[in-house]
Amino acid sequence: MNLNSFSILGYLSVLLWLAVPVVWLLARRFKLPGWLALALACVAFVFAKFNSSSHVDRIEVKQVEQNVNQLEIAAAKRKAVEEARGGEVADVRFAEDGNDDFIDKAGMEDADKKYLDSIDKTADPAWKGKKKKRGETEKESGDLEDELGGEEAVAGVESDALPVKEEREPIFMSQDHMGVAQRLDSLNLDACRWAIVLGFIILILDYLTRVNSYDRSYFPLPLPASWRNAFTPVAPSFHRPVSARRSLSQELAWLARRGDIFICFTKDASELPTELPRLAKLGEFSKPLDVLHVKNDDRISDELIFESLWYGRSCFVVDSMDRINQLFGSIYSQLQQRHVARARSNFNVHIIWNIDQALHEDDIADFEALAGPAGFSLFICNDNPI
Repeated sequence: MNLNSFSILGYLSVLLWLAVPVVWLLARRFKLPGWLALALACVAFVFAKFNSSSHVDRIEVKQVEQNVNQLEIAAAKRKAVEEARGGEVADVRFAEDGNDDFIDKAGMEDADKKYLDSIDKTADPAWKGKKKKRGETEKESGDLEDELGGEEAVAGVESDALPVKEEREPIFMSQDHMGVAQRLDSLNLDACRWAIVLGFIILILDYLTRVNSYDRSYFPLPLPASWRNAFTPVAPSFHRPVSARRSLSQELAWLARRGDIFICFTKDASELPTELPRLAKLGEFSKPLDVLHVKNDDRISDELIFESLWYGRSCFVVDSMDRINQLFGSIYSQLQQRHVARARSNFNVHIIWNIDQALHEDDIADFEALAGPAGFSLFICNDNPI
């Protein structure tokens, strides 16, 4: 292999797409971002395309090799003539004789001359047959160029004001090395394309393994809960850290964009929205998620609230302590019935506990045993439970 087959960018592209599977292997250990592999693959493809167009396409065969081929053809022609007309080959060479003047054609018959001329035509390159003989006049072809005045008129259009494209010098190497360079260039481009596909797979897997993690998740998407739970199940209970990533309103909007359902037990519901967009930054193009504010005097039954949560119809916010205690007990009883039937909701349902009354550890443990199999989760936003 000739080291000049690739430019520096070409060799860098090889190193970059080789780094893609390495990033995949080291992603979890060193907590590398999932988009890093895809970014490396895209940069490798850009470098490979630039190397192909600006370097590999400039490679040409050495002219010395073409001359050697012509000498080999002439030697083969002489040998063929010697075998066929050995007695007519001239042993004496004169200074004015050319490379092909090794046989006397004056006394040869017409058939022999045609045979020798056929060998001459196969030996001469194609471009040589197109050259005009000295003194030969050009024939008018009658095309548009001749009507406009031929080459003289075309040459008259040239001007110094027109930009002249500078062509880079070609890269000369042997025929074998040029073939190797072209094959390696094709393999490099294919490898970059496969690296991009692998980068997309790594990005998707990394997203699905982070999506149910509070600390590592990013860019919520309304994916089916079964997809997300297959990689990282939702914890049946979670205590939000003191240094929370988002406010309570932002937490509710985050859950809505993920396609999750929630019921929020809070101290004051006046600042919370009554509807939330399902898609991030595309709320005007998607049907919003209704957030119903439940009061003590509302006629909404506890069973209706639980069924709406179970089937993902709407979300709820409750700020009355009497209704919160009643609803929490009703949800616990409904989960016991679903646990006996081994039923599970198609949505991730979050019960957000944002009130001063702390939950007991035993109550949390009992709730976890029923909530996890049913697809429910207790999201505790206040201080540590007692």
